[in-house]
Amino acid sequence: MKRLLMLLSAAAVVASGASAYADPASKDDTDFLKELSDAGLTYKDPDTVIAVAKDVCDLVNKGTSANDIVQNLQARNPGFSGENATKFTLLAANSYCPRYIVGDPQPTKPPGS
Repeated sequence: MKRLLMLLSAAAVVASGASAYADPASKDDTDFLKELSDAGLTYKDPDTVIAVAKDVCDLVNKGTSANDIVQNLQARNPGFSGENATKFTLLAANSYCPRYIVGDPQPTKPPGS
């Protein structure tokens, strides 16, 4: 739960501010930042937005549904519309955990988590 709250707080960086660009660590990172820009999503710090995107996959791996991730992104970031939160989640998954986009089953959340 702490990780989800950290992710959601950091996502505010995605929803506000002008786009900045640093030297990302990999081609996946470069592609992800380009996809964000192409989708009209802006961010302040590329390193933070990349970390948030990778955390989306960690949450999916732990059984958190995409719907829960999107709803929590919106709840923690009022300026982050449902459409933009959904775009961000899909772009993050496409870049960092594409197996879920192509239909591999998502892990189920253990009871009581």
